[in-house]
Amino acid sequence: MAQTKTRKTKTKYKTPKPKKMVAVKEQAAQYSFAPMILIPTEHPHIARKPSSGEPYVRNVGVTVRAVVEIIYRLKQTPEEIIADGYSPDMTLAHIYDALSFYHDHKKEVDDIIAANDRAGERALKLSRKLSAEYKSRQKRKASYVGNNGG
Repeated sequence: MAQTKTRKTKTKYKTPKPKKMVAVKEQAAQYSFAPMILIPTEHPHIARKPSSGEPYVRNVGVTVRAVVEIIYRLKQTPEEIIADGYSPDMTLAHIYDALSFYHDHKKEVDDIIAANDRAGERALKLSRKLSAEYKSRQKRKASYVGNNGG
């Protein structure tokens, strides 16, 4: 029996070469975002985000607003926030500096909190409206199918 030879067809597409195994940390670094550039404040652990001006806890990625709301609305102590693991990089120094910033800029942070609350209320209102519209469409669809023997 004669053996048939298989011909390789040339394509203009190159097959990717297998990549070397890279340490997980190095591999994750390839996909990480560029560090956020923050504007420093008079508080060592607090900086402002340039796009919104909202104060953030530096190197933690948590807003001062969030810290204030957790402490004053949810009635958690700084120690409980750390114990709950809210943010693994957050320390007591970060929390106390966020509170210090809040008390130095109370009106500003309260305005940010109020704006966030209003945005949440608008989102909830819109969500309820869309949900009601969806349910109404589903009822009409069900009655149409039921009336037409579908």
